[in-house]
Amino acid sequence: MTAMPRDCIDTFPSLWQQSAKEPDVSVPLAGDLRADVVIVGAGYTGLSAALALAEAGRDVIVLDRGGPGWGGSGRNSGAVIRGFKPGLPELTERFGQDGAEIARIGATNAQRVYNLVDRFGIDCDLRRNGWILPAHNAAGMRQTEARHRNWTRDGVTGIEMLDRAQVARMLGSQAYEGGLIDHACGSLQPLSYARGLARAARAAGARIFRDAFVTGYRRQGDGWQVTTGAGTVQAGQLVLATNAYSGRLDPGIAGSMLTTHTQIIATAPLPAATAATILPDGAAASDSRRILFYWNMTPDNRLVFGTRGRVHGPRKIEDFSMVRRALETVYPQLSGTAIAHRWAGKVAVTRDFLPRIASPEAGLWTVHGFCGRGVAMATTYGLLLGETLAAQGRLGDLKVPHGAAPKAPPAGLRSLGIVTMTQWYRLLDRWM
Repeated sequence: MTAMPRDCIDTFPSLWQQSAKEPDVSVPLAGDLRADVVIVGAGYTGLSAALALAEAGRDVIVLDRGGPGWGGSGRNSGAVIRGFKPGLPELTERFGQDGAEIARIGATNAQRVYNLVDRFGIDCDLRRNGWILPAHNAAGMRQTEARHRNWTRDGVTGIEMLDRAQVARMLGSQAYEGGLIDHACGSLQPLSYARGLARAARAAGARIFRDAFVTGYRRQGDGWQVTTGAGTVQAGQLVLATNAYSGRLDPGIAGSMLTTHTQIIATAPLPAATAATILPDGAAASDSRRILFYWNMTPDNRLVFGTRGRVHGPRKIEDFSMVRRALETVYPQLSGTAIAHRWAGKVAVTRDFLPRIASPEAGLWTVHGFCGRGVAMATTYGLLLGETLAAQGRLGDLKVPHGAAPKAPPAGLRSLGIVTMTQWYRLLDRWM
């Protein structure tokens, strides 16, 4: 049996693992199986695709080394942020008449998450209280004002500008110049959400397996065979929904994105009087820095706070010191507050900041590059892909960015480039 490589989750388990209310419905894989579709990766993409396929009557198997939400889907901050990073003019320039539909899908993707949570009764502490984008300096404020103008021009509703006093009240921090709020966004317990999707997919007929570390895949007749340390799966269609955790499984995916770790800390429960002043309206937040800070409050009064971390992930507790410094930059009143949890997860970024669905060979589909907005975007991409496969559609039927993403730098230069870029961005964040 092939041993699964260790990951930082083995050393730094998340708060979400402790507080998840939804059960893990996956079972260990043992033996050889067949299906119509096999999906590698039980994150938001793979699970929502499995749900759409199973509800359409297709026989689908999902494989994951750790189970639903083991990867980034169970380790993020839980912010539900809608939209693509590029706006409508850029999307129209790139994709022609499809640009408007792509922008519409992005603007409504948070609602797809809410619909699933409501429909299946997923117990994930969903809060639809908005997302605040605070500006960390004057340059950030100008960029935020431009973003508001552009979104408004593009027809996006539910957003409003905030002045310094409004942001200070909504955040409980004096660290920002102003900002904006998008009322269509929200936050949730990310691992509970992933497990809830798995429960819904399983109830519809999908088979979901954990302890299924995929070591390779190959064409088998008209379909595909996926090999794991615990057995094989043969299917007519193969979906690689592994995103930043693709590793050596698919060089094509790895060659079209940059991956790095984001690191998160969670405080012990704060005193009620203190907690009532931090994000009092229940919104999530992420700021205008290039190396952004992002945070939200949990229902039990913990502050969850994250930022870009070590490229290859943390190795010791001291590696989280920069996250604590960032937290105290925004909330100096929390200096010395006990940190109860520390964890990390990978993020995958494409060069043009657009997630992609690709089909490099007949019957093989890949989905990757969610650029830090995976809760809503990965859910949406998974649903759309599942619906397309169920209808025996083609890649061109998908009204989201599809096909090969721009190539990333060669493997040997990626880590060095990310480190250099990160340091340069941190310097820029101090001055402009």
